[in-house]
Amino acid sequence: MMSLLKCEYKKTRGRYILITAIVITVLELCWVLYGDYDADSIEKGWMAFLYQLPLINEIFMPILAIVVASRLCDIEHKGSMLKLICCMTEKKKLYDAKLIYGISVIAVCFVIQYAAVIAFGFIKGFGGVFPIKSYLLCTLFTFVPTIEIYIVQHTLSLLFKNQAISFFAGVIGEFLGLFSMFLPQLPLLRKLIIWGHYGALQFVGLNWDRETRISDFYYFDLDWAFFTAVVIVTIILYFAGRKLFTLKEV
Repeated sequence: MMSLLKCEYKKTRGRYILITAIVITVLELCWVLYGDYDADSIEKGWMAFLYQLPLINEIFMPILAIVVASRLCDIEHKGSMLKLICCMTEKKKLYDAKLIYGISVIAVCFVIQYAAVIAFGFIKGFGGVFPIKSYLLCTLFTFVPTIEIYIVQHTLSLLFKNQAISFFAGVIGEFLGLFSMFLPQLPLLRKLIIWGHYGALQFVGLNWDRETRISDFYYFDLDWAFFTAVVIVTIILYFAGRKLFTLKEV
């Protein structure tokens, strides 16, 4: 497996996949961190970020998954490269190596994102004690749905030579997931669409008074049962995707 991972690095060294992923992450951070911070915003900053991050990640993380998966996999469809590689190694090992490499790129982006958000909070002097447990949970509840989505994008990018198919599938899924975020009265919709799992696993809510323009944040009960279901679905998607790729004619 290590030799395959090294091979992935060498094949993609000139494609600037990590740099592209970091650029997307920086654009997301510009959106997250930009704004006027008055005394009330600074006092409630930690909770505000916990509320905002699932929605903003719902927009940017699927895009990141689409770009990374497509950039990693489209190189195999050029010429007869996929056929040549499959003659030297098993398809399932190739699937795993490219998946691990792609997930590692996304993991780096997650580290950058949360490190920047936390550092920004300390620099701004957000009120109260830093809720490290809540931020760890937020990272977990965001990273797992992203991997779930990435496995789908990874599989589509390997199965179809035309990367527009995986691109449009991802964009449509992201649109449906984002749409479900604005329908809190239909929680089942978020759970049925994997792109909506960011909102389904959100555990911080907002009360906003129109007259006073005062916002208050509060915690939901953690839905560990649904998180377990998401993990199970992620595992199923992995084995299903790998099986489909091994059955693909190259």
